Amino acid sequence: MKEEEASLMILQHAIDKLEADKKMQVMNCVAAIQEVMQRFEAEEAGLALMLVAAQVAAE
Repeated sequence: MKEEEASLMILQHAIDKLEADKKMQVMNCVAAIQEVMQRFEAEEAGLALMLVAAQVAAE
């Protein structure tokens, strides 16, 4: 299993354990992010997403 697949499984498991309202907030945020990302080239949108993730993790 790749590291990315393992990370995805860990995140999905953590989200599944959330209360229903919090899980819905997360999934709505995911949908909104994916919608915005579709407006850009895939590679650049992916880099931007990684930058935001790193900024959030650093906070």
